[in-house]
Amino acid sequence: MENIEQSILWQIMDASIWQWIGLLVALMILVGLIIRVRTLFREDEDSTAVDHQLLSQITDLHREGDLTADEYRSIKGRLIQKLDERLSTEPSKTEE
Repeated sequence: MENIEQSILWQIMDASIWQWIGLLVALMILVGLIIRVRTLFREDEDSTAVDHQLLSQITDLHREGDLTADEYRSIKGRLIQKLDERLSTEPSKTEE
């Protein structure tokens, strides 16, 4: 009797193992897509804010003497150029 029960249990598990594997694969794909979409939206929103924060931080470092004037000007120039490029490519809010 015990052999028959074990045999039936193995048959059920064997048939359902492929369903579980398929479910796990689908779940992983769904999670991957959700993460990708969230990062796309976050990149659009936060990139300018991050650059402003970096600019503020390097200004503090320069004031404290941790950056030389040349280093400060170089980093500041790159950040401002990056911000200007982003602002020029973004549609203006008055056009909407």
